[in-house]
Amino acid sequence: MMDMTDRPAIQVERRAWRIRLGTALLIATILLEGATLVLIGLTPEDRVAAIALVGFRDGLLFFVNWLAFAVVGWLIIRHQPDNVIGWLCAATGFGVSVIAFATGLATQALAADPASREGQLAGWFAHTATLGLIASPVFVFLRFPSGRPLTRSLARFEVAAIVLVASLIPLVAVAPMPLLGFPTTPNPMALSGVPIEPFVWYVTAVMSVILLVAAGSLVVRYRRGSWVERRQIIVLGAAAVVVVADLMMIPITSPAMATTGTLSAPTQVVTAVALTSIPVAIGIAIMRYRLFDIDRIINRTLVYGAVSAVLAAVYVAAVLLLQAPLGGVASREAQTLATAASTLLVAALFRPVRSRAQRAIDRRFDRERYEAGGTIERFSADVRGEVELDAILRDFLDATGRTVHPTTAACWIRGRVG
Repeated sequence: MMDMTDRPAIQVERRAWRIRLGTALLIATILLEGATLVLIGLTPEDRVAAIALVGFRDGLLFFVNWLAFAVVGWLIIRHQPDNVIGWLCAATGFGVSVIAFATGLATQALAADPASREGQLAGWFAHTATLGLIASPVFVFLRFPSGRPLTRSLARFEVAAIVLVASLIPLVAVAPMPLLGFPTTPNPMALSGVPIEPFVWYVTAVMSVILLVAAGSLVVRYRRGSWVERRQIIVLGAAAVVVVADLMMIPITSPAMATTGTLSAPTQVVTAVALTSIPVAIGIAIMRYRLFDIDRIINRTLVYGAVSAVLAAVYVAAVLLLQAPLGGVASREAQTLATAASTLLVAALFRPVRSRAQRAIDRRFDRERYEAGGTIERFSADVRGEVELDAILRDFLDATGRTVHPTTAACWIRGRVG
């Protein structure tokens, strides 16, 4: 029978073992992704472009995206080794590095010989494993932020989701389609005569259901959660909004995506930053780094976003309107005068527009703060004409209770308590 005095030592050893395992996963992820960049970088660029969608620049951005998951997972494991979120992030980063390394091997082999059997098999492995790994971050959302399922029903759904995703892997393995990332290389394991359309619909349906349930679980967890849990979910939600906004802008910023399947260089960088915000947000939320400032950050983002949109519209309209009466002046001088006048107008409007935007957003999204500001203004107005000390104390304690909601409140003045 184990002595009770040995339990702390065993727990310390178990924690140290988990941290060592997390560190090993991070090192392996860095080495595999670094080796992938070397394999792609040593292959002539023109040959890579002929057989693969992912070049060295794409691989570098890919490296940054998924390494962020591995680093965040390692940080969480070091501080909270019992939280499953850290292990899911670390495993996601490591799994992606394995797939990336197989992609690098396939790129080098197929660039040298498009009919290379070794290259086709390496590409097939990456092709088959990718779909299963795409679902990995979804399980992070299902257990975020505590690392535990919200309900028993969601725990059962996780098992069902794993089975559904596992059922996709053999379908991807034999689907008659080009290998992911290698549009000129057919699937070497494809079964002829298998229709591709039902397969696409099935994959879309499965992934959509999993994503919807994961999003719904976060909404329910937010409603049931504590004050801290709500802010943790807000951090992740803010990063998700950034990713969705970036994806919505891709058809505008990179119209060639619809025909060639490629993104412009600026769009790739912006998308990489947006996707990296997801693991960064997870790390900030779990580690609770500046977690209590999230409300202020979101408030400022909304305010200055609204102010920027309004002032940009005013600036453009002013430039166009002011150039009309200046038609008799040389065109360059007219543009210069219109630009200078519009700049002065925007500078003059900044403070009033910001104040109005702040009040509107506080009234709509931060009602408690808006009402607290009104309470303070009313207290300031009432106290100016009040001469009775007891009345001032009552008003002060009442305003304090309405704004900061203390459990108890008292005011001490020269030995008096009110």
